[in-house]
Amino acid sequence: MNENLNEILKNLDEFLDTVAAYQLEARKSGFKIETKSSSVDFVTEVDKKSDEMIINFIKTNYPTHQILTEEHGVVGDESPWCWVVDPIDGTTNFIHSYPLHSISVGLKFNGERVLGLVVLPVLKMKFSAIKGQGAFLNGEKISVSKTTELKNAIVSTGFPYSRAVENPNLEYFNKIINHIAGIRRSGSAAIDLCFTAAGYSDAYFEFNINEWDFCAGWLILEEAGGHGKSRKFGHNTMYIFTNSYIDNALNERLFG
Repeated sequence: MNENLNEILKNLDEFLDTVAAYQLEARKSGFKIETKSSSVDFVTEVDKKSDEMIINFIKTNYPTHQILTEEHGVVGDESPWCWVVDPIDGTTNFIHSYPLHSISVGLKFNGERVLGLVVLPVLKMKFSAIKGQGAFLNGEKISVSKTTELKNAIVSTGFPYSRAVENPNLEYFNKIINHIAGIRRSGSAAIDLCFTAAGYSDAYFEFNINEWDFCAGWLILEEAGGHGKSRKFGHNTMYIFTNSYIDNALNERLFG
């Protein structure tokens, strides 16, 4: 690994200030909205422009690196370095001026997550991590909660966009709702992961999220002391993330 990850994070952090400023201005001035996979799977011109801004930043500064983004798919030739980008995670929130949306950028080396940065423009929160160096919120080190009992846990989840098939999450939602302290639904996987990393919640699970949703946040959670894994159910995949302390109890309640 020849790249200086601390320098990359510094450069990315400074650049994403520009993207965040653009998104905040767009919230005020208005934007075009389209749909993708379903009538509630939205994309805006702000998603697309933000994606292009981030791609251009990576191409300019790291021209040999490959990029995977929600809006453009794979960009560039095969490389041991791959950036994983979601320009707006929580587009529905963004459209409604709901403040929980994020810019999520992760970096992998030979398939391993090594850097993550998640920016919440409205709330002015920046979650970051470099593998082996811990997790941070606005420069201050963070760690997962110490909650050890499921009955005291705040658990986050999300629900799929598709209306064509039965929602696979409802069965598991019903399995835990009466056995935890509360349920939360932010509308952004990256935010749910970061809030678990910071100890605001204790676990997060969701079906069929994409790599651009979780790449940065998963590393941030792990560096904060949390744990993540996936579990296949036919064509569906559940992703489960915890503070580590309630890992066994949550899995027993979901699958026992």
